[in-house]
Amino acid sequence: MDSAYSILVNNNTSVGLFNAVGLPRLAMYWPRVLGAAVGFEALFQLSALISPYLFPATWTRMNKAERYKWRVRKSSSLHAVYMVTKALVIIADSGLRKNPIHGTSLYAESAYAITLGYFLWDIFNTYSNLDLNGWGYVVHAVASFSVYLLSFTPLLQYYGACFMMFEVSTLFLNIHLTFEDCGLKDYILYYINGMALVSSFFFARVVYGTILSINVWRELANSSVPISAFAANTIRLANIVLMGLSYYWFSVVIMTAKRNALDADLIRALEEMDSKDIKAE
Repeated sequence: MDSAYSILVNNNTSVGLFNAVGLPRLAMYWPRVLGAAVGFEALFQLSALISPYLFPATWTRMNKAERYKWRVRKSSSLHAVYMVTKALVIIADSGLRKNPIHGTSLYAESAYAITLGYFLWDIFNTYSNLDLNGWGYVVHAVASFSVYLLSFTPLLQYYGACFMMFEVSTLFLNIHLTFEDCGLKDYILYYINGMALVSSFFFARVVYGTILSINVWRELANSSVPISAFAANTIRLANIVLMGLSYYWFSVVIMTAKRNALDADLIRALEEMDSKDIKAE
């Protein structure tokens, strides 16, 4: 297996191709990228096969859009768990911290190959189901793919891990939506997870993401090593898009939380009215 992989990544054709397009370090990882994309698609398809048996009542109750999103969350949750654990190790790398723009790490590149495969899958999946996603999710996938692709030039291997901490909120979001799909909104864990979702989204994406963005823009402008205008502007554009989506999605999270709170208050008020009516009778 190792020899076959070595042949794939070390042959002159693939090495020459990736050198020609300015992604020399991707030559070692392109089979891993494609394998990850196939793996996430396999999990997406597997979910459709086993969910009716594991969650028969929930699966029967869901419509087409809900079943699709249920399946997507299996792949996104696996990616989030994998990358958050990997990101913590990368962030602790003193070598990358000292050179956050141009520093390199084989450990980071191995992890980013998986995330690159995930966003490659995400691009095709969201576009193929555009009627269920909308352009926002497609743009998010393309922007994320572009940034992590540039990490193999190499650029931003330290900051790539920092931004991957956004995925903490993805885990809580997926749990939150799974609770709703399974009809478990009345459980205390649903509300605890909801608070964790709002908190993690705000601190990881809005606060930490804004701080990281300022640092990245400053370091791109002050880099002592020349960076191509194309790469720098791609990173800036992707950052604007991804942070803009984060701000927008956070507003949606807040509005949804407020609506759920109002619904809960209304239900309690109606229950109190019913109990008073019964006592009056």
